Amino acid sequence: MTTQPTLFPMVPAITTVVPASEEWETDPAKLSFLEYRNRLIWGRPDAQGSRACINRKLIREPFRYTVRQKDNEYAFGEDPKFGEWEKALNCGRSYLAGSDTPMKEFLRRHMSSLTNWQKHAYQWCLANPSRCLVLVSPQLKRHYVIKKRGEYVEIGLPHHEWGGERHWITKGGSRKVLVNVD
Repeated sequence: MTTQPTLFPMVPAITTVVPASEEWETDPAKLSFLEYRNRLIWGRPDAQGSRACINRKLIREPFRYTVRQKDNEYAFGEDPKFGEWEKALNCGRSYLAGSDTPMKEFLRRHMSSLTNWQKHAYQWCLANPSRCLVLVSPQLKRHYVIKKRGEYVEIGLPHHEWGGERHWITKGGSRKVLVNVD
């Protein structure tokens, strides 16, 4: 039996049964996104079946999204038209800043860090290239679609009424570049 400690002492801890034969996996290719994220927060069960918090920063960070997984429209995450990193950057630069803007200047103005959940989504999408994540938060009015697209992972807000039409790309999983705003 696995018990997860709770931040609210008056609320009973969440308890799940983990079969003794089950291998403890943290490979995103073998887990749903939410279970992958859960295992980054709560460690492997000990001999008594308890799971200790191994990432206090993540547990304090709000995650207000419902998550769906669906097929990636790009077979196996490959996009022959815009799947190259340099081509996507050049298209973004041309669209947002003009093709005469130096790439270094474009990146300085349009690059930002990924949040923790975006880093986890990046890792999950690399491990599951034929699938994509749809994260929706009515409270935050956000609807993200995250998928592998050739050499990079695309993080998109495809709807005006749910966060605006914006798309970022990331290749290394720590920084993202804004390449589209409508």
